[in-house]
Amino acid sequence: MRLNQTQTKLLEQFLALPLLTPEEFIARWTLNYRQISQICCCSLSTVEHWFSEGTARRPPSESYQRLLAIADFLLVHSVEIDYIWRLLQE
Repeated sequence: MRLNQTQTKLLEQFLALPLLTPEEFIARWTLNYRQISQICCCSLSTVEHWFSEGTARRPPSESYQRLLAIADFLLVHSVEIDYIWRLLQE
């Protein structure tokens, strides 16, 4: 299936979303590590390593930061998304 102009523009905007670190995400939203692990489809242990200090710290990959950026976008625009979703259900 080919993308139409609107879909192409939406995809370009999606790809242009700035990456979001776990620290930035947790500063914006009151979520726990378990919820972040669910958003990123990774283990709780992985998320704990992102917030660790010293040698236990592991930086999150770009793909995890992109998932957090998408989740942030959805949360920021949740009212509009819910409204459109309800219209589509009618």
